[in-house]
Amino acid sequence: MLEAAQKRIRICIDRWDRSRLEGRAYHPILRQEAHFSDINQLCTNLEKVFDAVKYPAAATQCRVFGKKSEDAGKNGVKQAMTQEKTANTTCAAGKKATFIVQVMYRQNATWQGQVVWSEKNETRQFRSALELIKLIDSAAEESGL
Repeated sequence: MLEAAQKRIRICIDRWDRSRLEGRAYHPILRQEAHFSDINQLCTNLEKVFDAVKYPAAATQCRVFGKKSEDAGKNGVKQAMTQEKTANTTCAAGKKATFIVQVMYRQNATWQGQVVWSEKNETRQFRSALELIKLIDSAAEESGL
C-alpha cells in the first residue's frame, strides 16, 4: 500500500507564457522528473504515472484508435520519465509556481482529487482534469504569471 506522500505528484511550473506552461512533474516512487512543454504533455505524463504506480486505479479503460499494444502502458511510462534522474527525493520548486496534486479517484474517464498551490498554501478540490487545469490557470492569473 502506498504512503500518503507517495500518492502526491509535485508539479513545478518553470515557464508560463500566455497559457502555455512548461515545467517538471515529480513522483517519489519513480524518483525521476518528467519534463513537459504543454498542458497536454503534462496530463499524458500524469496518466502514465498513475498507471505505473497503480494508484489511483482507473475505473475505465481508455479507448484508442488502432491496435493497442500490451506493453504500451509500461513503455509509455519509461518514455515519459526518461529525462533526467534526480539524486534527491524531491524536485526543486518551480520558477513560477509549484502545485502538489493528489488524484484520489479516476472515475468517469477523468480525475478527482485535490491540489495545493504551494506558494499560497491554498488547497482546492477538483472533480475533473479540466477543473484541475482551470485551477492552475487561475493561479497564474491571480499571481500575474
